Amino acid sequence: MSQRYSVQVLLPRWVELEPRRFVTRLRGWRSEVRLTSSSREHLTVAVPTDDLPLYIQIFHAAPDAYASALTDAIVWTPTWHERWTVTERRCPASIVVAMTTQRLINYASVLLTFMAVLDTTLWTLDTEDREAAVLHWIPAKQLLTFHQYLALRSELGPSGPAINVRIANATGRPGELFADTIGLAELGLPDLQIQFTDRDPVDVVHRLRAYVRDLFVGERFDCAWIEEGARVPPLRDALTLFLD
Repeated sequence: MSQRYSVQVLLPRWVELEPRRFVTRLRGWRSEVRLTSSSREHLTVAVPTDDLPLYIQIFHAAPDAYASALTDAIVWTPTWHERWTVTERRCPASIVVAMTTQRLINYASVLLTFMAVLDTTLWTLDTEDREAAVLHWIPAKQLLTFHQYLALRSELGPSGPAINVRIANATGRPGELFADTIGLAELGLPDLQIQFTDRDPVDVVHRLRAYVRDLFVGERFDCAWIEEGARVPPLRDALTLFLD
């Protein structure tokens, strides 16, 4: 079964996609990349793997084309404080980078391939457009400025911008909070979740992000955990962690 992984890049103006320039840059990363279709508004490239190729599309989309997902991202991005009406005014255009996997392959390979195409897309933009861009990372339900995206990649590697951490009082009991990651399931990994009291939520967020990085590089957790279903939607597999 094919699966789609998408990031919407909100921009201050409509930009023309330049197939030759784009593919030339992308072949600096992988010389075997093929351009399978192109126009000024829609490109598709095929990236070879040891199995079936990955197909990645880059295309124009209205900013509200993913309105429901944008609403979720605004709600669940704790570092995003700008009102949507303001963002909408300064970013009246968007392009989408969407990858289709035809069967399950290694999560790290998938994410690194996707980011190579996303980075190529971003760096073919004019400097002013790139600096003003807002990344709507749909699988992670989060919004990132271009500089936040770079900072998370620098600090945590590819998993940094690809996951979000949500915190809520999901149990309804006073003083008890619940935190989980969102974005790992779309890569074929279990998300992480923790129920806690008497802990600094900021510290919990940092620890979860660090555990995600450990998961990506195959390191063992320094805490106990069990496998179970996610306790809050969306429905997915999860690891429940028990912090010391």
